[in-house]
Amino acid sequence: MIRLTNVNKKYSKGPKALRNLSFGVEKGQIFCLLGPNGAGKTTTFDILTKKISFDSGQIEFQGQDFADSKILPKIGLCPQSNLLWDLLTVKEHLKVYSYIKGVSNMDENIRFLMRELGLETYSHKKVSQLSGGTKRKLCVALAVLGAPDIILLDESTTGVDPIGRNQIWNLLKSICKKKSVTILLSTHYIEDAELVADKLGEKFILR
Repeated sequence: MIRLTNVNKKYSKGPKALRNLSFGVEKGQIFCLLGPNGAGKTTTFDILTKKISFDSGQIEFQGQDFADSKILPKIGLCPQSNLLWDLLTVKEHLKVYSYIKGVSNMDENIRFLMRELGLETYSHKKVSQLSGGTKRKLCVALAVLGAPDIILLDESTTGVDPIGRNQIWNLLKSICKKKSVTILLSTHYIEDAELVADKLGEKFILR
């Protein structure tokens, strides 16, 4: 589903962000990039979502060249920073994203995600009233909504308590198994990586 070969990225100011990064993620697999802050994990996600360009190397999605593939509509993304509207409730976020993604059985999907992530209590609360951990769980729900072909989760459990982290990992493993969704996630928690990942990329950045 995803293949990176010798990908390099250097910003105009600062050290090289990625150096000869190579890995592959198979269909229905959870692949985890494990590394400390500043290791280049978010740079990798920004490249895969075409937010920034890369300098050299090759990227393929579903066997197609990265430049030619119309991959973005097939990706669900939980970025490192929460992209939420303070004045909308949890349920309103899920409804808006359902309409954008064209999700069928919208109400059923929303109920399922709120139940699995423990968001039912917060259904009618505005984002401005939520804790940081609950906001992260909502971001995960939005990324997973509609079971896209590929789900990218950048530090998705930052600020989430142990119960919430288990809820997220159980959800990911469930949809990966039932829907054959491909998941690429990043974390600096080694215990999380060992718990959820089928395949692990550790210390993948060499500076």
